[in-house]
Amino acid sequence: MNMDYYYFEAEELAADDYFKEWVCSPTEASDQFWNGFLKEYPERYYQVEEGRLLVQALYKLGAEGGSHEQVSRIWNRIELSLSGVRRRTFRPGYWIGAASMILLLALVWYARVGQYDDVMAAAGDPDPAKWQTVANVTRTPAPVSLPDGSTVSLSADSKIQYPRQFGKNQRVVYLSGEAFFEVKRDTGRPFMVYANGLITRVLGTSFTVKALEDAPDVVVAVKSGRVSVYSAHAKSSDNKDPETKGLVLTANQKAVFERSSATLNKTLVDDPVIQATEGVRERFTYEDARAETVFGALARQYGIEVIYDEQIFKNCSLTVQLDDEDLFQKLEVICRVLDAKYKLIDARVVITGSGCY
Repeated sequence: MNMDYYYFEAEELAADDYFKEWVCSPTEASDQFWNGFLKEYPERYYQVEEGRLLVQALYKLGAEGGSHEQVSRIWNRIELSLSGVRRRTFRPGYWIGAASMILLLALVWYARVGQYDDVMAAAGDPDPAKWQTVANVTRTPAPVSLPDGSTVSLSADSKIQYPRQFGKNQRVVYLSGEAFFEVKRDTGRPFMVYANGLITRVLGTSFTVKALEDAPDVVVAVKSGRVSVYSAHAKSSDNKDPETKGLVLTANQKAVFERSSATLNKTLVDDPVIQATEGVRERFTYEDARAETVFGALARQYGIEVIYDEQIFKNCSLTVQLDDEDLFQKLEVICRVLDAKYKLIDARVVITGSGCY
């Protein structure tokens, strides 16, 4: 039964009879079930907490702001609107509409009794005693220090939520918007970022997550180290690790998660940076150098895979000076000299041509 609830969002939980009974009249059995659910799936804490707060808010309406018949009509409308969700009919924008409907109903009733602010706080934030919420309402990135010593550069109009104290087994944060993370390495506690249906899991690295609420895609771009990314809905009935259905990213790679179809694609970041430190950085200046030497330098400097046919390019040589150009400018010049073409396939640079004779 636990797996049945894994995919429920806060709004669907709030409309579920068993969940509502637990929130309003908990028993030993329901406490055991829901506490066990959270222990097994800690990543669903935020959805459960939001659902609990929505139930409490709507039941409070009945006690303070409306008649039994009026509150019953609200619940009936909620359950009717979510009937399609129970059949798992995912449609672009559906969740936004369902959530907006529930919050709108709550806000209308609370406004009547002067409790607008209470509803906004309850609907949007986890328990403030256990969780910290930081919202950047400025126009410049804001620094955020996490309990483990990791740092976050939170972009404008973005919000991050994290426990005041990370657990013993993992470090979990929730992001809405965009942020650059520099994660302190801790092999015993993976660092996990939840953002608009995508999970990013790391041990220690630096990367950017861009998860704007109204954007169709979520993007994770790695600056250094290695991360794995996978859909938050990748859990399947066969209980396989959902991470096995995701992607592994290394420096200069990014993943694009299409929210409507829950699909992941990997490519290079828009502006790949040289990975070698200044002390060992190679100069990209060559005179009558073999093509394989130049291709190898590209691979080493940017930490990427360059694929080409060695037989076709074995007689090719280049004289180039490209110290100041970025990766894609280098590729354009090299391919022009060799009368070749390049394309990006699964974050690899694939070079094709007729060769030199």
